[in-house]
Amino acid sequence: MNENLDELLPTLKEFNLENVSFKVVDPSLLPEKTLKSFNIFMSGSTVPHRTYVYSYDYARFCMLVRRG
Repeated sequence: MNENLDELLPTLKEFNLENVSFKVVDPSLLPEKTLKSFNIFMSGSTVPHRTYVYSYDYARFCMLVRRG
């Protein structure tokens, strides 16, 4: 089961964007099924960029998925 979760929830590289206080990640690199679920999870949330999201939002999503 953990191997499957590791494939569905890959580690995304964090980086900085200019004028953004927190590190971000690029969720477009996620598997299609995960990206669809992540987009639903992020619905209504504030994001720093059209493409990138705060890394702590992705970390929270991963934690919640792993907890079931």
